[in-house]
Amino acid sequence: MRAASIGLAISGSLIALVFPFLLARQATALNQSILVLMMAGIAGAFVYGAGFRPGRKVLRRCISPYVTWPVMLASLGALLALR
Repeated sequence: MRAASIGLAISGSLIALVFPFLLARQATALNQSILVLMMAGIAGAFVYGAGFRPGRKVLRRCISPYVTWPVMLASLGALLALR
């Protein structure tokens, strides 16, 4: 799951950096808010994929793939639907 998290995080960050016009044609407040959620999911996936294990259970659950993957995919879907 760690390798898949890294792969998903890399692909999500490449989409956000290289092809920003795919995500939104205009920068609106709604697009920017969804993009923040997507970047939070990407950051969590990078942290999980790197193997970091926080001491607190709440943080451990927040960076788990069960949270980060749906956040990334749902926000990407929302951005593409608003396009």
